[in-house]
Amino acid sequence: MNLPIKYRPIEFAQVVGQQVAVAIAQASLAQTPLQTTFLLVGASGSGKTTLARIMARSLNCKEKLGVEPCNQCSSCLSHLNDNHLAINEINGADKNGVDDVRGIIERCQINTLDSKYRIFIVDECHQMSKPAQNAMLKLLEDPPQDTIFILCTTEEDKLLETIRSRARILRFHTVPRDLVTGYLLNVAYHEGISLTEQEAQRIYEYNKGSIRQSLQTLGTVSDRVSVADLCPQIAREELQSLFIAFENKDYLEIDRILQKVYQQGFYPKQLLIDLVDLAIEIMAMPETSSHFVSNANRILSVIIPSISKLGNSSNAQTNCRLTLYHALTVWQPLENKETVEATQAIDVSSFQAPQSLPDELANQAQTQPQLSQGLQIGSATYASQLLSSSISVPLHQFAIPTGHRPYNP
Repeated sequence: MNLPIKYRPIEFAQVVGQQVAVAIAQASLAQTPLQTTFLLVGASGSGKTTLARIMARSLNCKEKLGVEPCNQCSSCLSHLNDNHLAINEINGADKNGVDDVRGIIERCQINTLDSKYRIFIVDECHQMSKPAQNAMLKLLEDPPQDTIFILCTTEEDKLLETIRSRARILRFHTVPRDLVTGYLLNVAYHEGISLTEQEAQRIYEYNKGSIRQSLQTLGTVSDRVSVADLCPQIAREELQSLFIAFENKDYLEIDRILQKVYQQGFYPKQLLIDLVDLAIEIMAMPETSSHFVSNANRILSVIIPSISKLGNSSNAQTNCRLTLYHALTVWQPLENKETVEATQAIDVSSFQAPQSLPDELANQAQTQPQLSQGLQIGSATYASQLLSSSISVPLHQFAIPTGHRPYNP
């Protein structure tokens, strides 16, 4: 089931979680004279190409109300069916050479027939070579009449500064977890897919907040394929045990954890990424001890640079082990380890959150109060309570109509 295509927004109001980018786009389309170059910047799956398509459709719509495309006229229907002659979508990862830019220049000479604008949407434009970007720059400096360029990229720093300076930049942010979780629950409800809130959160975390990839995952869920199968996760207890091993200077425990994680089929890179995520999550809690924060800073300075160099080669496991050994050497245990009585754990199963909470109360409810002492003893029981995750408070309601009506040609 191709849910990303079925639920792809076709109106500005349907774009999820990008109100600022949408507002800038709408204001820009209403201006005179019209901006000729737009640069959409953000993470993969955040909605860049989707918004670019809506903008392109709006520019050539024959019956639009304000800047909202009607999605009913011949121009809109042609684009929705991917056969619009004046709207060109180009993959910068494939068309990344100077000759490809020359091809764009040649297309600019073709008459647009009954369309008002000739539009080029260049996805992954940062993958164009430097000579190609320079050739593109000449085109952006003096664009042909009635020609609009919409560039999309996940890595803005790889584009020439001169290209960025000539474009109106729309920045896309990572969509909040609660918003994506609620959206997945709504889509699952309309599609008749059995999905719990915990499973929706797991899909979000596994796909790093990407709505497109989250919908792809949701569309694969069935009676035979569960969310756990699609989104495998390293057990939180194993990650917590690594912090205990750091505190106790226990190399053998690190080896045991690594072996267990590898046997479960996880890549070493995933282990380090999850460890970094957990460390940052704990550091962000207001009652986390300064002992843990200072040590977490030390190990992050070791682990984060190693992640990009790790890869999935045959040496990845060895390099991961050496990285964790290095992290262990920079961790500084407490000089006087005193036994600290653990605060009684909160029974999350009995926690009943209201349907909605003020932001201030919601933030307080998401922080577990017993995280207050730091790793002061080597007790696995205490450390488990100490490092336990924050309580997740549902800030959305179940089965609210999404408003994302699918397009059916």
